[in-house]
Amino acid sequence: MVINKKKFAERMAGTAGISKNQADKEVDAFMKTLISSLNDGHIVKFAGIGKFELKTVKERPARNPKTGEPCIVPEHKKMKFYASGSLADRMKKWEG
Repeated sequence: MVINKKKFAERMAGTAGISKNQADKEVDAFMKTLISSLNDGHIVKFAGIGKFELKTVKERPARNPKTGEPCIVPEHKKMKFYASGSLADRMKKWEG
């Protein structure tokens, strides 16, 4: 099951005891701050959760899946998330 931003904000509202509207604003603020921090070159770490980092992916040869023609994928940025060990441990406990 996929949880979209609206459903996530609803769950957050229930957990935090705030309105859905306020939770939606908090999720927006979190995302804007995360993106801004990554674009400024920072690594964003959350103890017990993990870290977000913006990585540069080098230019590489590829193939167009529709036509089969070779092409070059240009150098670009990619966000990476590295889960902490404690988050991984907690996820194993939730699996049942």
